[in-house]
Amino acid sequence: MTLITELFWGPLEIIYLLLLFVVGLAITFLFIPPIMKYMRKKGNVGFDIHKSSRPEIPESGGLSIVVGLIVVSIISIILFPYFLNIILVFLITIILAGIIGLIDDKKKLRSRYKIALTIFTGIPIFLANYFEFITISSPNLPFLGKTRVTMLYPFLIPFIVAVFANTTNMMEGYNGEGSGTCLIAVCFLFVCSLILFSAEAIILTIMIISVLIPFYFYNKYPSKVFPGDVGTLCMGTAIACIALFGSLEVAVFCAFLMHIFNSFYIISSVRGFLESSKIRESKADIIMLDDNRIKASYQKNAVLTLPRLILAKGPLSEKELVNNFYFISIICGYFSIIATLFIVWTQERIELYYVILVIVIFIVPTTIFLYKFNRIRGIIFLMIFLLIGGVIFLIIIDVYVMTLPFSDIDLIIVNIPINILITVMLLIPCLFLWYVITIKYFWYEINKMQKKEFGTLKQN
Repeated sequence: MTLITELFWGPLEIIYLLLLFVVGLAITFLFIPPIMKYMRKKGNVGFDIHKSSRPEIPESGGLSIVVGLIVVSIISIILFPYFLNIILVFLITIILAGIIGLIDDKKKLRSRYKIALTIFTGIPIFLANYFEFITISSPNLPFLGKTRVTMLYPFLIPFIVAVFANTTNMMEGYNGEGSGTCLIAVCFLFVCSLILFSAEAIILTIMIISVLIPFYFYNKYPSKVFPGDVGTLCMGTAIACIALFGSLEVAVFCAFLMHIFNSFYIISSVRGFLESSKIRESKADIIMLDDNRIKASYQKNAVLTLPRLILAKGPLSEKELVNNFYFISIICGYFSIIATLFIVWTQERIELYYVILVIVIFIVPTTIFLYKFNRIRGIIFLMIFLLIGGVIFLIIIDVYVMTLPFSDIDLIIVNIPINILITVMLLIPCLFLWYVITIKYFWYEINKMQKKEFGTLKQN
């Protein structure tokens, strides 16, 4: 990560950033209509299944995101030559994600092949870092500072890219859901990059926001275009690049907590990865009503998803459901800013009372959101429980486990610290406890709604 203060940026660089933003907006807006027309002409369309009329909507519209990012990447290389290597690797990674997404849109790859290919998408970043073409440092954590996984972390890079790409892909299925939540997340990550003074993250977030805004305009309810896997994989990969290149791993984790929750529910219930189209085919999590509202499935074998959990309190229209996603994303954005401020405080660059002040300020809108959208209260409390528990776990590991005098395991290409293996072993029961709590809460809401409906029917 390069600090802005090291580069002595001035008004000219601000103008360059504004130019990047405007070009990204213009190019993406320009390309979306012809891409929609082309996809419709080629028969690459999908049914909008959450509407009784089931209109045909052009698929693979996320190709416009790829095109937009390619153009702004080339321009950013010209405007910011200092970051040539980073942006070039970013560009190659995005193109690979786009190609894999297009192949999947056409061939409908099985989940295991898609995961393998998305891991391959992260290989250019791994190789660029391995051969010192770019430098990716170990993550900085709140309260603890830089982690002690310098040798191991680079080998995790392809898996980090795959996780974010597939997590974004799994959080798609409703009008504006994927693009809207990603746009909200990246906007908050832009604020985090300013707090952290991360020049790479500032450039990347502006590039990504500039192409997501026009796409969201066409993808929001009622959708005129669907992103397809080319769009979802590209969005997830781009956000993974923000985390890796801009040293915003913790902020990205917090901003993407809703997506991670949804993926965790799905993976735990089907024992693997399953995207929305496959869920509908076999273990539908929702049921469409005649009035175009959506209700949660009460079937025991139905997939556990975040939409199903929100709908457990009663049916909603598609637009109302997506609004719940947006407000969860905003609160997750608050978490990302607070986490970033704690990192800066750990680095002794700000005083603790600034962090406390921001937390107090965020309590007000969060309280309003939770009052207005009561369906998300339990989800937010679960997230807070996870974040606080995670911090406590990391502090215990840092104080008691990482200080143990064990030798590393030499695997020739990488040394694995025994301390890390112990940490993983301790993490498993903690994750299992969180799993039990979240699943218990899930079925508590489902059963409560069933009793409510049964009581209503009995009265009638």
